[in-house]
Amino acid sequence: MKRLLVTGGSGFVGGHIVRIASEDWFVTATYHSFPVDPAGADFRSMDLTDHEGIRSLVREVRPDVIIHTAAWSDLDRCEREGDRVFLLNADATAVLAEACAEVGSRLIYTSTDIVFNGEGGPYSETDEPHPINVYGRAKLAGEEGIRAVGADHVIVRVALVYGEPVTRGQSFSEKILSRVGKGEVMPLYTDQFRTPMLVQNLARALLELAGSDFTGTLHVGGPDRVDRYTFGLALAAHMGFSAQLLKPILMDEVQTEAPRPMDVSFNTALARTTLKTRLLGYREGIASLDSG
Repeated sequence: MKRLLVTGGSGFVGGHIVRIASEDWFVTATYHSFPVDPAGADFRSMDLTDHEGIRSLVREVRPDVIIHTAAWSDLDRCEREGDRVFLLNADATAVLAEACAEVGSRLIYTSTDIVFNGEGGPYSETDEPHPINVYGRAKLAGEEGIRAVGADHVIVRVALVYGEPVTRGQSFSEKILSRVGKGEVMPLYTDQFRTPMLVQNLARALLELAGSDFTGTLHVGGPDRVDRYTFGLALAAHMGFSAQLLKPILMDEVQTEAPRPMDVSFNTALARTTLKTRLLGYREGIASLDSG
């Protein structure tokens, strides 16, 4: 079996990758603050600020492929602590790319739709990124660090991810369910557009890329351009909670520390022709969620 290293294996996306990958890979996975011990993986502690520690782990494991999902993704906190965000999301990524080049590992890096300013969606891989917040700038710097090293890689820009965690972490859909489960009103934008993707669907796409020979940049998301409120209505219909708990709002009605782009939906034509994994629409993805 080939060796796979998953950074952020205790997180939302990483947890699903670990669960699925254990069928076909020998999996080593990392955590930082929240140790987990699920079957099918050898979990190791890793601090993204410890660059020599990153190199040492890669040299020890000598993985055939690394899927790098570990990142700091709280947009508003990222806006407040820019230096630390770049250390975690950009500098550590460049170090990981250098370590991959040293041992001959393939690198799959999960970037984000937030590298775009939201003024020209749907975006294809040839569109020029223009991030408008610190998180987006740091993730773009991570992309640039990988390209500068030149190792075998795929930069996977990932759309808004939803679904249920297997270890920890919280998705967009889980945030909605948490609020409405307490009987609280959940405000949702009607004028921000994404191409949301079910987490299991994303995990399988990333693992397919891990075993493929595709290199470069790929936009991976669902086929539907949809606003958050419309997504919430579909979730309510499936889960059986009252849509009255969902409040439609406009982006300019809410003040946030980090600016949010308006339309970062993806053109996924390249992903659809590259991947055998079928990219699920949000209605089909929501239908697969546990309605209890």
